[in-house]
Amino acid sequence: MDEDIMEKYLRSPVTVPITACHPDPNNPRLALSDAPGYADDAALFDETLRKQILEEIGNDAHGIADLAEAIAGQGWMPIDNILGWQHPDNPKRWVIVEGNRRLITLNRLRTDDLPKARKKLARMEAKASSYPKSEIESCRAQVQRLEQVIADTENLSIVPVDASTPEELEHKLPRVLAVRHITGAKEWGNYAEDIWLLNRYEHLYADTYGEKADLSWDSAILKRVAHEASLGETTTRRQLRAAKWFSHFRAEWEDELPEGETFGKKDYYLFENISKKPWVRQKLGISEDAMAIPEQGEMALFTWVFKEPRTKKAETNPNTFYRHENILVWDQMNRYDEAQGTSFASRFDVENPDEAPTMHEVEAEYLMHKATKKPHAVLDDLLRRLNEFSASQLTSEGHFLRPQLEQVRDVAAKFIKMIDASEA
Repeated sequence: MDEDIMEKYLRSPVTVPITACHPDPNNPRLALSDAPGYADDAALFDETLRKQILEEIGNDAHGIADLAEAIAGQGWMPIDNILGWQHPDNPKRWVIVEGNRRLITLNRLRTDDLPKARKKLARMEAKASSYPKSEIESCRAQVQRLEQVIADTENLSIVPVDASTPEELEHKLPRVLAVRHITGAKEWGNYAEDIWLLNRYEHLYADTYGEKADLSWDSAILKRVAHEASLGETTTRRQLRAAKWFSHFRAEWEDELPEGETFGKKDYYLFENISKKPWVRQKLGISEDAMAIPEQGEMALFTWVFKEPRTKKAETNPNTFYRHENILVWDQMNRYDEAQGTSFASRFDVENPDEAPTMHEVEAEYLMHKATKKPHAVLDDLLRRLNEFSASQLTSEGHFLRPQLEQVRDVAAKFIKMIDASEA
């Protein structure tokens, strides 16, 4: 870790029993809307919340199974620092502010993996004649490795954050975590990362203007957040706006969703796309200093994207916009309209959202119109569009894009064969 961070924000490592270490409910990876903060030790170490964290971070999306397998196979190697904070009102307990995945994995090895391995070994040894000796030995070795890991981690080396109060921790922790995560080894993911940045911005804003001041975009504070996170100012502004707009939209419209539905982290992608496209922001009535999308714009988005129950497959989604990339298609239609004198984009009227046709319908007409261009122009346009895809889009929406990209590949291969055959 950065030497400057070590000197200014962290103390020398200490040895702490693993039983005294608790996962952090304020972990940005969780993005909990009701995170308890650090002041109230009873809320911070609440047992119900602890179980919720074990379930949230313990699922496959956070790679706990892979990490458990690696530790069980290779042994405990504390290469990266585990950072913790000793609560002043409860000094026997430590909240782990960096290293939650490792702490939860070690907990899993104790409570799940070792008991299962021991039970399996006992069953095999009870009927030893029914199993090859090599399988019994392999199972016994697995139990021994797990027991060794557990013995090696009864006490953990913790690097304390140098903070005597919750307020001091909240001032220092963002800088430490920015070095580790915003541009570091294990990314939190766009939604959790941007909510963290927004919380940091709001904290600094309150420090500057007071707790009761109405929030606005302040260039000096934005620049400081960007510097702390090692991000460009433009990128930081875009991420902060997307996070703020989504938070407001979520609060205003979640109760209007079809029965049984909620807004999820994947829905944040819609607002990331909006924040990147000036024409879309203009159509939705979003000014440069807006802290929320105007009511009319929010109503149009809800009507087009969320009003009807969504299906797992985009192709059968009954909403006007059947996937979040449709906001980008809308922007592309506008650029095409400007160049070709057409009017595809204008068919989606923010002031009359209920009158809009489906994107399926308009997109089909738009693509058909584009297909009337000469072949080389169509291919040039296709290549340009494909090159506009970002790595984050391919990562977050890859399961939707893969079938279409495979179809493009297959069609291209067929055309090349036809060309080769004609030239033979």
